[in-house]
Amino acid sequence: MFRRFLNDRLAVPLVAFLRSYALNYIVGRVPSHRFRQMYYRRVCGMTIGRDTVIALDCHFTGDKLHEIEFGDRVSIPPGAFFVAGAKIKIGDDVVFGHRVELYTSDHDPDDPAFARRDAPIVVEDRAFIASRAIILPGVTVGRGAVVAAGSVVTRDVPPFTIVAGVPARVVRDRGAREFSYRQTGPLPLFY
Repeated sequence: MFRRFLNDRLAVPLVAFLRSYALNYIVGRVPSHRFRQMYYRRVCGMTIGRDTVIALDCHFTGDKLHEIEFGDRVSIPPGAFFVAGAKIKIGDDVVFGHRVELYTSDHDPDDPAFARRDAPIVVEDRAFIASRAIILPGVTVGRGAVVAAGSVVTRDVPPFTIVAGVPARVVRDRGAREFSYRQTGPLPLFY
């Protein structure tokens, strides 16, 4: 009977749902960042750099979780949402605001079948993505760039610029070219 269930067309989506549920509603809420990161690395196959912090209640979904790469000293607060239908690469010393969303997948509105499209997202070193910003498929956020709160990024963001709006547009260049901010060392076990 169990073999028949495994061969059933419903088994694959059910197993995918159970894995996603365990990742996001059980593991994602364990109050130990070390445990969560161990799970993300070993079970999901994510690459997570040194001193990177992924807070409680971050949501990961998609069939390419193993292609998510976080650099060193990345800070991801609660509520971040990552849809990994393609590669997501985050550089070193990147800071995210609360409830940031990254989507590597969307649908082609001109396709009669509404086909899924996937494109990678790259956030280069020392970028800052403010709260509730949304980054759409195929976007590269340049080194040292700032994405303002609530912005929807549909195109590449040049290095050392500040973008804002829906859709996001360059507001001005960022004055600084060298930065000294860094994540402050290891965190306690329960964070």
